[in-house]
Amino acid sequence: MSSRPPIRVLLLGTGFGALVHAPGFQRHPAYRIVGVASGHLENAKRVAGEFEIPYATDDWGKMLAEVEADLVSIVAPVDLHYPMARAALERGRHVLCEKPFAMNTAQARELSALATAKGVVNVVNHEFRHYPARETLTRKIREGALGRVEHIVIRDRIPGWARNPKRALTWLMDKARGGGYLGALGSHHVDQLMLWGGPIRSVFGTLRTLAAEAPVADPALEKITADDTFTLLIRFEGGARGIVDLFGGAHARNGTMEVIGSDDALTVLDGYRLGRSQEEGAHEPVPIPDDLVIQPTPERSLLAPFLIKLEMIRAAIQEGKQATPDFSEAVEIQKVLDAARRSDQSGAWESIEE
Repeated sequence: MSSRPPIRVLLLGTGFGALVHAPGFQRHPAYRIVGVASGHLENAKRVAGEFEIPYATDDWGKMLAEVEADLVSIVAPVDLHYPMARAALERGRHVLCEKPFAMNTAQARELSALATAKGVVNVVNHEFRHYPARETLTRKIREGALGRVEHIVIRDRIPGWARNPKRALTWLMDKARGGGYLGALGSHHVDQLMLWGGPIRSVFGTLRTLAAEAPVADPALEKITADDTFTLLIRFEGGARGIVDLFGGAHARNGTMEVIGSDDALTVLDGYRLGRSQEEGAHEPVPIPDDLVIQPTPERSLLAPFLIKLEMIRAAIQEGKQATPDFSEAVEIQKVLDAARRSDQSGAWESIEE
């Protein structure tokens, strides 16, 4: 048993926070959640009761001031990321922030600079990169097994608001609050693109709100202002090209990620299966190295890669190791998201700002 004191955590948010963050912190022996805040006090009290958290409130600022903690986990709507992260950093706390990191690049830059100045661990939760199939592909690219990376295609299909009447209409539908699939899922895809293809030079993007386009039985769908569909064309600094196509009107959830190099081509079929492209769409299974194997969590699929992220953060806090992606890396992701939105408005390729 470790002699180190537990890493005390304040949880800001009870949506995804209750589904993945709280179970993850509870399952990892290095952490102890000491406070939870929600915009609705009843939600905070419910999560506190479920996970034996001693402090529950609807005032996150008050909690930051009153409860001693080491790490602040931000799982709130995107428009709250900046004020929450800034307040936590100013108090010298380590910060884990959900994606997308911020509302815009200016906010992201400011938070990154503050985190550096404070010398604290700072991480954005791009946990998808820890799925074994993706980690294996990342390793093979870095080892040169694919040769020169030439083309990356990410295809994502989601039964969004336009197809699934049971999908909750939350802040995610509100553009003004940072909602939309470009931020929620496109940020993950851009993170993966940059891991595999390197820095991005320019982007051509189109965004669409499919759910609000056609006549619908539910008038609530007409209030959706955020994107639920997007396509990005990518030019990498190293010469490769990329495509991300997410369609929020699918009839089933599925997707693939393919990287084509000069010497080989591999496809992420799902989080745990990697394949080598064969004729007529077939794939030869590619083994996952033993050290990248993780145990699936069928009760909540994202819990498994999130636990990998938590161990990385633990090692950073207690042993001084690196935890990624940090806020400086998240700034680069934010630049691409901002450029994609500019491109949607201009109808032209947009360069990634320096």
